[in-house]
Amino acid sequence: METLDHDSNHETPWHVHLSGQLYWLKRGIILIETENAQWPITPGSVGWIPAKLAHKAKVLAAVHGHILHFDSSDNMVLPEAPKIFRMDSLVQSLLQRATCLDGNHYPASYVTQLIGILGYEIQSMEELPVSLPLPVDRRARHIADELLRCPSTGMTQAQLANRWGVSVRTLSRIFINQTGLTFSQWRQQSKILISLQWVLDGFTISEVAERSGYSNVSAYIEAFRQRFGESPGKFQAKMSGIDRTHNSQE
Repeated sequence: METLDHDSNHETPWHVHLSGQLYWLKRGIILIETENAQWPITPGSVGWIPAKLAHKAKVLAAVHGHILHFDSSDNMVLPEAPKIFRMDSLVQSLLQRATCLDGNHYPASYVTQLIGILGYEIQSMEELPVSLPLPVDRRARHIADELLRCPSTGMTQAQLANRWGVSVRTLSRIFINQTGLTFSQWRQQSKILISLQWVLDGFTISEVAERSGYSNVSAYIEAFRQRFGESPGKFQAKMSGIDRTHNSQE
């Protein structure tokens, strides 16, 4: 078990772990990037990164939480691909107990059963549709990187395609084949992902929508709700409450 305490903008280089990693954050946001996708982990979710998968991490908002490491000897059945799950009260209680195992003399049978139950319950949880697959094609990746740097850009798909020397039809085909999303779906997903840092920084929802490239605040709120199960305002208030609770205990 590893405790996480990092300030905003903390980054790690590309690396791999021989064990699988289960992220449980009580505060903040971590953005995990693999070769083919980005994955935001927030309080209220559980993030799983399998063993031997090259990845890097960036802290979008100061984090406090834990990483639990699992290898094959733990007999914990979890997905072979990264996934983000919606937290529920049972898994939260199991994770809380799991973080207490270090330094305590629990019987081996207890630990084995706890890990088994935790793995089963996580597999049964709802997966959040928050991942952002990244295209492999060089031209499409340049366009994706540009949109990630500047989500509020007014450039159209046609303008972006022309800038990087690819036809609109080819660009559309690349995004569908390599990300599973249409270009417009990918662009909206990227805007929501990037907006998390501004929600956590305390900007008003209208400011967040504008920074994220939404001219319609209601459209932004609905897109956010579809992915996180609640409005950005409610998410912001909840995260603010977690920060206050955490700070009062320090």
